[in-house]
Amino acid sequence: MTTKTVRTICFECHSRCGVLLDVENGKVTGIRGDKTHPHSHGYICPKGNACMEIMYHPERITQPLVKVGGKDSERFEAASWDKALNIVSENLLAAKEKYGPESVVFGSGTTRGMAPYLNRFLNRFGSPTFMAPSNMSGGPIAIGALVTCGFGLVDPDYAESRCILLWAHNPENSWPGLYMHDINTGLKKGAKLIVVDPRRTRLAKKADHWLQVRPGTDTALVLCFINVLIQKGLYDKAFVEKWCSGFDQLAKHAAQYTPDTTSKITWVPAADIEAAAECFATNGPAAIGPGMGGVCQQNDAFDLCRGLTILSAITGNLAVPGGNLQCQSPTRKRSCYGSDFDSYLNLPKEQAKKKLGIDRFPILEFIPIPSPPQAVWPAIEAGKPYPVRAVGLFANNSVCAYPNSLRVRNALRSLDFLLAVDYFHTPTTALADVILPPAHWAERDDVEDLLMKNHVIAQPKAVEPVGDCRDEKQMLIDLAVKMGMDDYWKSVEEILDYRLEPLGVTWAQFKVKQRHFNPIKHRMYEEKGRFRTPSGKVELYAEFLKGINIQPLPEYREPAESPVSSPELARDFPLVLTTGGRLLGYYHSSHRNIASLKKRAPDPELQIHPETAAKLGVENGEWVYLATPRGKVEIKALFDENIHPDVVHSHHGFWYGVKDGWKRININMVTDDENMCPVTASVPIKSLLCRVEKMA
Repeated sequence: MTTKTVRTICFECHSRCGVLLDVENGKVTGIRGDKTHPHSHGYICPKGNACMEIMYHPERITQPLVKVGGKDSERFEAASWDKALNIVSENLLAAKEKYGPESVVFGSGTTRGMAPYLNRFLNRFGSPTFMAPSNMSGGPIAIGALVTCGFGLVDPDYAESRCILLWAHNPENSWPGLYMHDINTGLKKGAKLIVVDPRRTRLAKKADHWLQVRPGTDTALVLCFINVLIQKGLYDKAFVEKWCSGFDQLAKHAAQYTPDTTSKITWVPAADIEAAAECFATNGPAAIGPGMGGVCQQNDAFDLCRGLTILSAITGNLAVPGGNLQCQSPTRKRSCYGSDFDSYLNLPKEQAKKKLGIDRFPILEFIPIPSPPQAVWPAIEAGKPYPVRAVGLFANNSVCAYPNSLRVRNALRSLDFLLAVDYFHTPTTALADVILPPAHWAERDDVEDLLMKNHVIAQPKAVEPVGDCRDEKQMLIDLAVKMGMDDYWKSVEEILDYRLEPLGVTWAQFKVKQRHFNPIKHRMYEEKGRFRTPSGKVELYAEFLKGINIQPLPEYREPAESPVSSPELARDFPLVLTTGGRLLGYYHSSHRNIASLKKRAPDPELQIHPETAAKLGVENGEWVYLATPRGKVEIKALFDENIHPDVVHSHHGFWYGVKDGWKRININMVTDDENMCPVTASVPIKSLLCRVEKMA
């Protein structure tokens, strides 16, 4: 018997915790947390513990599959890699020949770190559009912060903070391995904790201040924070005077958001708003942790993220120890979303301008994030602004992952060709013409740097892929050969060497070294004499935004569906629905067929106040219909005394184990994809109107 232990990182979610894998005779037999990992420090979640269950699951797709029986069939037969890749190649080239390379779009979900490799492939093919749910997760934070101060508000220094502000963020369930060690360290040192969330999460129960905001009104709340601090003189006057522009305009604009006025908008008591704002300002350094989904799934997500960045700036918490750090990946332009892979920068200008979304959301031209899915559907449905006829989806169950699932499904069904790459069958793979089986993260080599602060970490494979599964990077290499793309990489090692070149090491050297980090530099604006903005200062009032028809100050926009903006609709749909809270055992719509994880959360549940349920005659644990103006789904009522009586919450991602589950129990059947943030294309699924109906 041959045994060994392999140090690597788990990629069952984006926390990417450090793990040690036990390998016996070429098979993973055990997993445990790596206490030496700089972020997770030995933590491992239920998804990580289920590693072997996922890898060796009997339902795992382990060979290429080709659809038989026509477009509407859901039957597949096994095929060789040669045959499957020939079909993919022929269809992508046919679309290019007939409609142009822009008619081919690749998209990813959890990505498994695939963004640079997919982008490079698309660049060489000539397509400008890489689709990903950045508009729903992280994109608005990056955009809002970048235009304000020149770097993203995504690296809070929780461990050294004296006040931790979690805004629409529940890291215990969403990013435990990446953030919770540092949060707990900060709290043990005595840091204050403020939580802004409609739900009373476990962290909210520990908080010094929990602000139970009405879903969708966060921007009004942050503007009130700003106003309180300005009125009380609790902002960092020296920093504002030297390093900020537009303070007077900001102060005048924010003045309308008094605690009393804002309380009426947000349902948060005025005294609680003032107390939390003062706590944040008087317990510095303070760090803001914006929720990747929580702040990014609102119709004014750009303004909310700008407001949070401004709040950090005027309190002197940008790029300081204990505040919001300015981190640069050591791989720099070769990082996951680095400019060396960006289609807009690496295609001829006329072709780059065909990137889907920049006609409606022009800021996407200047900030290299992927095209939002909601910009791709019209190109499939109606050929606007041009036809998209072939799509490749990597680790992306689009039918369940994106709002307005029926629209998404109909769009994908109408394609000439759909490629799906996934571990298991999903409602999306059922629509595919070809399904390719990817290697598990334990079966492939890679490097990880996305949201790793100042670190790059090796992910060496522990075992060979099961069956006929293949590393996605190798898939792309092999497909490029089939398509005559001579300028794509020739081997996985060449790819990883390219990623690591800024570090001066090869993959062979780095997988031994395993980690690299650059010391974090604080207050880099002092060294450079400016922020990376047009004015060189923090843009409290961003004059340059006027040039692309964006207001220069963050403004609160009432949700399109709300008791305030649509009172007639609210008569039929009287409850506010907020969706998308994470369940620790799942990662979005994945892992639903893993027995140990499904046992933790077998059914979709609707958190509802007992008094609200009583008025409807609904019992705890009873299955009900949840209806919105777009339709209804089946869901189990779960009493929660801490949720507002006029608000209900549903988790997302359920579909598995129920016939037609994608339309019966999938919450995205009733969510909205129309009333988007006009700047970032964020979808408003954190605030919708609904009603609860008893089943007949």
